[in-house]
Amino acid sequence: MSEDIKILNEIEKAVILCEKEHTRDEIFDLLKTSSESDSQIDVEKQICILKLEDVRNQQEADLLVYHLTEHHGLIREACAHKINEFMQNPSLQNFFQTTKISDALLKAVNDINPNICRLIIDVLPYLKDKKYFLNNLYNRFDVIFDELEKLKRSNWYTKKLFNLYWGLEALCALSPDCDSKLQNVLQQCLKIREYTIREKTAMLLDSLKSDKDFINQAKQLLAQDTNYYVKRYAKNWV
Repeated sequence: MSEDIKILNEIEKAVILCEKEHTRDEIFDLLKTSSESDSQIDVEKQICILKLEDVRNQQEADLLVYHLTEHHGLIREACAHKINEFMQNPSLQNFFQTTKISDALLKAVNDINPNICRLIIDVLPYLKDKKYFLNNLYNRFDVIFDELEKLKRSNWYTKKLFNLYWGLEALCALSPDCDSKLQNVLQQCLKIREYTIREKTAMLLDSLKSDKDFINQAKQLLAQDTNYYVKRYAKNWV
């Protein structure tokens, strides 16, 4: 069988699954099913997740978030879309406030798929216990900085910069207090040579409403940056 025919067959199967009617019970029964023995289940799970209109209890929310990490990329992204939708719904937000879900969201912020990172970061302001998430995020920063120091210019260095990039995005979304933990993150990021990290650091600084010395010093330093994407934020600091 040629590769083109295989692709057409997969598309046909996906279309059939999209048109298939799933009851609510069938959707959640499928999500409880392991896909290790049948890769086709992953495709059906993705489609069913996208068909979900809501969650009605903590167990359903937990099952949805369970598929946000350590599953096929199509499933993770479908989950991220639905979590983004549900957490912005005032009537559903309370189902996504447990520490276990918060831990999963933090892990998703560092997903290899940037669409997932963005979708999850968008809903961080809807967390009720931001302090718990922030503490874990700062711990994650400590690990990243330590790994970057050890890796230097190895092939893994770029991956850790990717983690740092999205960590800064998450930090910005949470409007953190200007405390010693934030100061440490800024000091470490200002040492990074890659402009994308400096850009996200400038974006974070621009979002902070503070006149603390370490904030102003960081702004002064980045205002002199030669990179356009970094320097564009400085116009708001004059």
